Parts: sequence; structure tokens; C-alpha cells
Amino acid sequence: MELKWLEDFLALIEEKSLTRAAVRRHVTQPAYTRRIKQLEEWLGVEIVNRTTKPVHIRPIGLAMEGEVRDLVNGFYALRNKAHENQNKISFIAQHTLSVSRIPQILRQINKVSPKTSFRVIPANNYYCETLFLKEGDLLLCYQTSSRPINFTHTSILKTKLGNDYLLPVVSREWAANMGPIKEGMKLPLLMYPKGGFLAESLENTCLPRIFRDYRVELVCESAFSASLKEMALGSMGIAWLAKDLIESELENGELISLEDSLGSVTLEVLLFCNQDASNDQITNAFNIISSL
Repeated sequence: MELKWLEDFLALIEEKSLTRAAVRRHVTQPAYTRRIKQLEEWLGVEIVNRTTKPVHIRPIGLAMEGEVRDLVNGFYALRNKAHENQNKISFIAQHTLSVSRIPQILRQINKVSPKTSFRVIPANNYYCETLFLKEGDLLLCYQTSSRPINFTHTSILKTKLGNDYLLPVVSREWAANMGPIKEGMKLPLLMYPKGGFLAESLENTCLPRIFRDYRVELVCESAFSASLKEMALGSMGIAWLAKDLIESELENGELISLEDSLGSVTLEVLLFCNQDASNDQITNAFNIISSL
């Protein structure tokens, strides 16, 4: 069975004429008629009633139309999927990094390799590691001195892309109303849920002193830095946000850093490449990113 036979059959249903269908399929009518006959022989049933003028599609043929369309569309979808996957890189990224660094990284890769496409999968820092081993080509994530990331697989390449910093910030309006930070003050906090990577990073560094020296009010918890950022901009409280994520807001004064009073966390930004699932395109992407 050939795909063109199914497309011939659909053309006949739509044109309701062997002559018009043959013209549409860019073949002579005798050649087109032979191909319809070949389809019938493969199916083992007659789908065209040739005793009438013009010919008619038999009920069994009309009943097949939906499934035949699905088959034809499915074949072309499969071809497109295979083509896309040939040039697609699966990029696992920690949620914050998927916003703060991934867009710039993809632009740089596309300058060198414009036909490359990507599938970016954001996840929390812990789940990133599992997801990377399961279905990722590249992984972009954080580590800290208290929570290093080390894969035992010898096939995984690793490079450090520099540091980011988890900074305590408030809106300009909130900072103006609050005044200088003093011991014993009430601090409304916008926090990450316990058990997450960023929450643990703060628990191991800044939070013990803050809980000791200030009266703390938990205003809201969210696993997503982008939502905490909007809350901080809305003067809801203090949020620890990655500096890369808020550079423009720090520069224009929309957000004010309280690092001098409340401390910060150094985050190392790491890139991993899974050589077991790698090809030249993925290796080249890893090298491009490593050189940024």
C-alpha cells in the first residue's frame, strides 16, 4: 500500500469525478484509475461503483473517509515530528533560570545554528536532576556550597557559567515607608516553600539570624520566583530573588536591595551535557554556552 493511493482516494471523494481527481493529482486519467484499482485490490473490496456514469463512491468507501484522512494526516505528522526531533534540543532548566538566562542562551545558539529548535522544560532544582537523566540533553541549574550537584555518570559533562545571587529586595515605596532596618523590627516575608532548593539555601545562610534578630511575618509562599517578584513590586513584603532576574528593576530603582542588612546567598550556575544522548548539535550547543 502506498500513501499516494490514499491521497488519490480522498481526491476522488472531494472531486466526485475521476477526470477532475486525476487533474488534481497531476496524472493521466488511466494512470489515476489504475492507482484506485490498486488500492481496491490491497483493501480487498471495491470502493468505486464503475457501472454508473459518472462513477460513484460505494457506501463502504464513504465510511472509510474519516479513518483514511486520519491515516494521511498521521503520516505527515510523523514525518514532521521526525524532522523536528532531529534538530531539537531538550533543555531542562531550574524555574528561575528558565526566565533569567535561557532566553539569552537560546538567542546565542540561534546566531550560530539558526535551524536548531528547543524544548525547554522548567522544573524545581531537585527534580531537574532526575528529569535531565530521564529525557534531557542539557541541564541548567544552581548549586550552593551546602548543596553541590554531582552526577556519578562519567558521560556527563559539566561547566560553571558563573554566579548568581539571591538578594532580599523590597519595592521602592515599601523601602521609603519602612526606613532603615533595625533589630526587633517586624519583617513581612515572601518565601519559597520549605523543602525546595531555594528555601533550603536561605535556611542554611540568612534565615537563622533573621528569625533571631527580627519579628518575622510570613505573608505568602510561592515556589515561583516570578510570582514573588510581582508581589515584591506590589509592596507586599521582602522577597529573596535571583539578581539575574531583577537586574533591570534594581537599576531603575523599582526594587531596593536589603543585602547589607539581611544578607544574600551565592548561587553557582552550572551547565551539564548528557553525552549518552548527545549528537554534534548538542555538543556544539554546550560549547557555545560554555564560552558565553
